Amino acid sequence: MKTAERIILIALAAFVLSSCRGSSEQPSDTDTHPYAEAAEAVTSYEGTEILAHAADSTREILMETEIFAIKGADTLRLDRYFLSGIEQTDSPVVVFVFGGGFRFGERYSEMFVPYFEFLARHGCTVASIDYRTMLGRITFDGRPSPVDFMNILQSAIDTAVVDLYDATRYIAQQRGAWGIDPEKIVISGSSAGAITVLQAEYYRCNSHSLAARLPEGFRYAGVISFAGAISDKQKLHWQTLPCPVMLFHGNADGIVPFRKAHLPILGGLWGSETIARSLESLDSPCHFYEIDNAGHEIASLPMSRNLYDIAAFLSRQVIDGKPLSVHTFETVPEAPAAKKRFTVIDYIKNNT
Repeated sequence: MKTAERIILIALAAFVLSSCRGSSEQPSDTDTHPYAEAAEAVTSYEGTEILAHAADSTREILMETEIFAIKGADTLRLDRYFLSGIEQTDSPVVVFVFGGGFRFGERYSEMFVPYFEFLARHGCTVASIDYRTMLGRITFDGRPSPVDFMNILQSAIDTAVVDLYDATRYIAQQRGAWGIDPEKIVISGSSAGAITVLQAEYYRCNSHSLAARLPEGFRYAGVISFAGAISDKQKLHWQTLPCPVMLFHGNADGIVPFRKAHLPILGGLWGSETIARSLESLDSPCHFYEIDNAGHEIASLPMSRNLYDIAAFLSRQVIDGKPLSVHTFETVPEAPAAKKRFTVIDYIKNNT
């Protein structure tokens, strides 16, 4: 291999390693970006009931834990959140996948619970799932070659997708027990979890072999991504149209690329802006929510700051099936500009 090519390969592998490690750090609402200070949570928004009834703020929200798969030494569980005291029928389901750089994370993290409870009060059943975080199980004996590491990363993404598919199959079988509609299953994720849900829909649309784990003829009803990306060696392509997609991303994210981090031979990650443009070219329903000068805090902040935007997406584009293409650009006037154009080397510096 030529020296120049080897430098490029090492740089990309180091970027992916560092970005995955960086994404394992869950941002908090104490981040100093103006978005966190200026964007107050909306308390009402006309027409955002996800089901026909208004939001119920009086009933207790229950949580029950179930096992959806046992894989060797791994017992994979999910936590189901739902309103008490009512008999649910044909409820939409939001399946949530936590972040953690494919190294660690918890389905029951307290930072996600307000998001789950909001969705439950607005008519959804929520299932927060486990998945196997494979990068956290690897001890490198020295530095792996760039090609080897890219293969390891892709394997970690694929393992998470497999576990999401298996959780989906399990949930789709609970129509009677849970009172849900298996045709209204939405997948949502943060950071590495956002990569997982986007990759899962991308594989399904392109008839990837892993998608055969889903029930025959199954389609997701929607995807909600908080700072995610899609992994592929080539430009994004879709054999069939995806379900409605909602993408939140800060355009100064130094952890998961907003645009792309991609090089020939090895491939890389295609970020939310690239995904949104790809969907727009297909006239596929999408709500792309871009936050100016924001970084990786957008992996978590919309779950408290944009709850009614999410409810509107679920109500209008998922439940009502309106074929809308929306691009929301949010900026804080007079906020200092952040760096937005990152090279692979920049990502390495930002995460090591």
